[in-house]
Amino acid sequence: MIMDRMRRQPRGDSGIALVMAMGIALIGISLAVVVVTAVVVAANDSGRDRVRTVEVHSAEAAIDATMAELQAGVPCPAPSFDGLTYGSGAQATTVNVTIDYYDETGSAVGCASGVAASTPAKAIVTATATADKAQIGVQPVRTVQSEVLLTPITNPGANAAIFSAAGLDPKSTFEVEPAVSGESADIWVDAGDWDCTSNASSGSRTVGSVYIPAGSLTVGNGCKIIGDVWVQQNLTVTSNSPDDEIDGTGDVTVRSGVFSLGKSIEIPGAAKLGGAAPAGLTAVGGITENMGTAAIPSLTSVGLPQIEWNAATQSVWTSEGFDILGVSEMTSHMGQNACSSWNFNKPTDNPITIPAGTTGKNIYDLTSCGTIDAKKVSFKLYGDTALIMNDLNITTTFQVFSGDGAAHDFWIILPYSSGGGIDSNSTSFEVVSPVSTFIYAPGTIDLNPHGDFRGQIYGGVVAPKNKFTMDYNFVGIPGVDLAEGTSAIIGYDVELVYKREVS
Repeated sequence: MIMDRMRRQPRGDSGIALVMAMGIALIGISLAVVVVTAVVVAANDSGRDRVRTVEVHSAEAAIDATMAELQAGVPCPAPSFDGLTYGSGAQATTVNVTIDYYDETGSAVGCASGVAASTPAKAIVTATATADKAQIGVQPVRTVQSEVLLTPITNPGANAAIFSAAGLDPKSTFEVEPAVSGESADIWVDAGDWDCTSNASSGSRTVGSVYIPAGSLTVGNGCKIIGDVWVQQNLTVTSNSPDDEIDGTGDVTVRSGVFSLGKSIEIPGAAKLGGAAPAGLTAVGGITENMGTAAIPSLTSVGLPQIEWNAATQSVWTSEGFDILGVSEMTSHMGQNACSSWNFNKPTDNPITIPAGTTGKNIYDLTSCGTIDAKKVSFKLYGDTALIMNDLNITTTFQVFSGDGAAHDFWIILPYSSGGGIDSNSTSFEVVSPVSTFIYAPGTIDLNPHGDFRGQIYGGVVAPKNKFTMDYNFVGIPGVDLAEGTSAIIGYDVELVYKREVS
């Protein structure tokens, strides 16, 4: 009985501790699951974010590398490194780059066999980076895009005011400037150097650009260049004159040599340097240094244009409307044998009249005369006139002017195969405006211009003797492409319009 009553009595809180322990355990497990899940999710997100960060940086780097490659040419349809992998391990990414080209009208420029169908004026560069290893969750992909404007850079040796094939060797100061305001009177030294610091060059001034595709340039003693300077080797500006300048709108490019300064200077354009910038250099357009030679398109020596006098070239002149005349016709004009010394008393008072003829254009073949000794002579032109000869010595007076006040062109051409040159001790070599001249000789042109000199000089070595002012005016030579070998596009000036992430 007693035992039955004891069994029926309530047990109170007996067993509640077990229940509470189980509840706490379940809560702990739940919290652990939440924490572990959060940690796993955070770890996955962190890994994916690291990959996304690598992707955006690699895509931006690919854009920059593409812009550098565009400076040297037009990779079509993609740059050389397309498909390159950046990074390693779980963060490795592959970048694919596409380039869409457009011409000046906005029309697409296609690619054929890796070559652009025409010269582009603009490019849209798109770089897309993807992870090499699959990520948990959404796969990260980053795309960066940029637009760039492309301005072709050509070898600028064509149509120069002075083209010297083997160094520039002036014996006195000179000035070269354009006859037409706004044009550039350029000097091209094809091989060799120009030391514009010697007594022969001190005070020289060129209102145009100076291009030296194989050698070096030294500026000093008041030498002034108002235009661009492009030097393959070394550019040195000395400190021996406050007037030494690179002025105007000039950019300076020193591709593979050293740019050294004897004093601080500021250039008005930009400086592109294969090596380090010298102390004391400032540039309004900015300084880009240590570019290396590969990043700077190279100008190349092209050699003196080989101008000959043969049946093929004669047909070109006649097709341009020239009458080909010879010694007999020039003898008639002179009143003496044209092959003898040109030594006329008071030539400027009694000039030799060169008539317009039937076409208004005459070319005189004097190559049978050997060396022509022009002592005192003056020509009065009534039409375009060319003299072809093997060798020429000029002394005392040589003058060419218009007889009717109209503009005429005048050529002195010593064929390339003649190897001849022009030796002048003349105290007066004048080509009076509005006559413009083109002087060509494969040898040395020791010319002594005085007063007016208007036109172009192309020679093996150009070595003006006296101080003179040359007004550049393009004349050219019929049938001769002075731009041949120099007009090819050697690279592009790349201007960034925008760079942004698009996805």
